[in-house]
Formats: sequence, structure tokens, C-alpha cells
Amino acid sequence: MADVRVEVGLVLQGGGALGAYEWGAVSALLELMNEAAAHGRDVELKCVCGVSIGAVNAACVVGSTDHADARRRLQALWTDLTLNLPEFWPDWRLDLSAVGGPCIDTARDLSLFGLPAFYAPRQDIVNFANWTSYYDTHALIGTLERHVDFAALNASPTRFVVSAVDVTSGELTRFSNHPAPPQAIAKTATHKHAAEPIGPRHILASGSLPPQFPWTAIDGHRYWDGGIVDNAPLGEAVDAFSPGEDVTRLLIAMNLYPLRGRLPRNLSGVNDRLHELQLGNRLRQDRATARRINALVETIEELKALVPQDRIDAWLAARLDEAASYKVLDSITEIELQAAGAAQDPRDDEFGLRDFSAATIQRRRSRGHARAMARLVPLFESHGLIETACPRELRASA
Repeated sequence: MADVRVEVGLVLQGGGALGAYEWGAVSALLELMNEAAAHGRDVELKCVCGVSIGAVNAACVVGSTDHADARRRLQALWTDLTLNLPEFWPDWRLDLSAVGGPCIDTARDLSLFGLPAFYAPRQDIVNFANWTSYYDTHALIGTLERHVDFAALNASPTRFVVSAVDVTSGELTRFSNHPAPPQAIAKTATHKHAAEPIGPRHILASGSLPPQFPWTAIDGHRYWDGGIVDNAPLGEAVDAFSPGEDVTRLLIAMNLYPLRGRLPRNLSGVNDRLHELQLGNRLRQDRATARRINALVETIEELKALVPQDRIDAWLAARLDEAASYKVLDSITEIELQAAGAAQDPRDDEFGLRDFSAATIQRRRSRGHARAMARLVPLFESHGLIETACPRELRASA
């Protein structure tokens, strides 16, 4: 097993401040990859796909010199994104949802007035009739330039993919530092693939969520947040894996939204649950489809071995080659970063994506790290990548 290459495809969802969960979870993955390397098992990060805040986190990972540098960049990024309360600002929470009222959280809601490293309220009040967004997001360009090494990102052997939707055509566009494999283009004929040097505006486009944020213009096109169409692009990571039987492929998807939820008791609860299902449930559908494709490809390979070679004509050979391009995954690991159902943190409701307060960001980072360790340690152990006793200190540090 030691001579089998191991590749990881990582998928990061969008969800605003919930991305702090991903910060902790990705840090855990990078730590375990280092542990594997220390025991002579190199694990290659083959592809990182991100949407919205997932695109920002992904850029820090791929736009780095090594795993330690990636963790430093994520730490610095989220330090910049954390909104520390000024001394004069009150810190209290009043949840009136049980009686059909709003939840007022002063620490969370301070971000409505802007986030210095991300966005600021528009100032052109006299032009309000022509607004297409409430905030200006130019600040994020500078933040990305500080925390992402774009030269390293574009030169990286790791495929980096972020998505955004064309406002007028409705097409989902994938921006990548490497050309898309032919089978990826064939499978997504209604989507555009653009391989070009990645810069801050490509990341910004992926996170341009309306109506809060304005669209981002790139090469004459206007783009909104890719999560509007697909908040968990598993297919891009699958297509990046190497073919052949001498490689173990591990697909890891960070899910910011729980599948199981509480039964809504009022309209506020309905909106919260709808928000979770719209942004999170597509991942399970894609995951189930990937499993069905895996089973189909395995069946085709077994049947192919039973057919005499002289019975396979050019047409059938082409179809078999096409089927082989739908690579079988050795593992699809979904990491639920939020607690589900009754255990869900009340600050992770539909407004939790704007909670950049220091206490919440650190709590999410810690929980994301712990939840990822709980899922990834057994995964790495089962593939012989780490010794059973190795990660205990890492789990304790979460």
C-alpha cells in the first residue's frame, strides 16, 4: 500500500462568517497531511474547489508555499476578518424568535455597518434609485492581496477552481489556474471553463452575493456568487483526480449547513431552515450521484474484462475510454461543520453568516477543527497514512 499515490480533492462551500468553521477544518486536514508525510506517506492536494468564502479560504491554501504557510495565511486572513467590538459598543443578545420576533445580537449586527477588511456601506445615497447592492467590496481586494500569494497559486500543481454565475447569461463559470480536463468540459456543456491567471477579482466574483454585494466585472462579463447555482462543486474536484489504479483518491467536502434541522415553529424558523436546505442539501445529491457513477464504472470495468478483445470495435472502445474517465473514488468524506437539530448553535441561524465577532469566529474555528479531526483521523488511519496513536495530541489541541 505504501507505493500507492494518495490524492485529496477538497471542496469548500460558501457561507460568509461560517467560513471560520472551514478555517479550523482545513487546518486539521493540513496537520494530518503533515503527519502522514512525517511517516513517509506523501498525500498530494490534487484540487481545491471553493465558492464565496470557500473561495477565499481555498486561495489562501493554494496560494502558499507549503502547508505551514497555508495555515499561517488562514490565521492572518481570519484575524483581519474578525470584527472586534469598540469599547463603546454594547454586547448583548435578545432572542425573540420564540414569540415571532427578531433576534437582536449586538456583536453580530455590528457587521451591518461594514467590515473593514471586506466591505463598507455605500455612500452614494443620492443615487439610491439605481443601486444594485447595499455595500462596496473593494476592501476585499486589498485583503486578498495581503494574504494570498497569487504567483504561487497560479504556479501551483494543485488545481484551484472557483465559480461565479454570469448575471445576464445565467451561465456558471469556473475560473481555474489550470485548463479543465476534456471530460469536465463535456460533462458541463452549459458551463463555461476559464483557465487564466487567477487574481483577486476572480475570488471576489465568486463571493459577490446579491443583493448585499455588487457584481464583479471580468473581461466584459458581470458575475455574482457561484453559490446561487451550486454551493458545493464536487464535480470539479472529481475531474481533477489522476486516472489509473495506482492512486487512492480521497474526496473531502466541508459542509457548512446541516442536513438535519429543527422543525420550524414560526416564520423566522422557516426562513432559517429554507436557507440551510438551499445552500447545503445539493451536496448530498451530488454525493449520491457520485456513488452511483462509481458503481456504474466498476460494473463496466468488470464487464469489459469478460469481453474478448477482438469483439471490441472502435466505437465501443471509445465509449469504454469515456466511461473510464469517470474515475472511481476511494472515499467521499463529508464533514458536517455545524451541529445539527436541537444541538445547533443559535448563532448559526440564517443571520449567522454575518457574525464576524471575535468570540464567534474563534468558537467556529475550534469546532471546525475538532469536527474535522473526528472525521479525518479514522479516514487517514484506514488508508495507512498515519499511526493510530499519532493524532491524539492534534485532537486534544482542537
